[in-house]
Amino acid sequence: MIKTNILNLVAKRPTIAIEKTFSNLYGLELAYTSGEIKNLGYRDYLHYEGFLLRAKKYIRPMKKREANAFYGGYFGNLNKTIVSHGTIDNTGFFSFGQDRDFKAGSLRYGGTLGISFIPAKHFLLEGLTGVGYGDYYHVQNNLKNKLPGGYFDFHLWLSIGYSF
Repeated sequence: MIKTNILNLVAKRPTIAIEKTFSNLYGLELAYTSGEIKNLGYRDYLHYEGFLLRAKKYIRPMKKREANAFYGGYFGNLNKTIVSHGTIDNTGFFSFGQDRDFKAGSLRYGGTLGISFIPAKHFLLEGLTGVGYGDYYHVQNNLKNKLPGGYFDFHLWLSIGYSF
């Protein structure tokens, strides 16, 4: 299967994933994602790109015209550039957000849940979510503030694609 996450269009960059299934019960997926978002809430700029390896276990053998749930785990890398200037409501009582300006690589890992559906001969629809943790490394901090050692990793995919 080859597919793309259409939700990544918000970030104006492509996402591509290739999945190989085994015994119609297991899948191994390699995905490339990248994106750039400017002026999003308290973030002035976010750029990211990386690879993700996702292992899947389907609940039952995959068949055309049947929705099939799956679960699994993922591991990957993500290179990020984050710039945010100023906090929101800097009174100290309701303050949140902080000044950040850094580039870093990260390793991320976690679990995933989703549903695949092949409604026609080769057309594919898939929705999934993943939750995990990411550890930063090689941080280039452009400010003097302390950066977190990691982050909560969350992804949401709504993919369309082609099933061979």
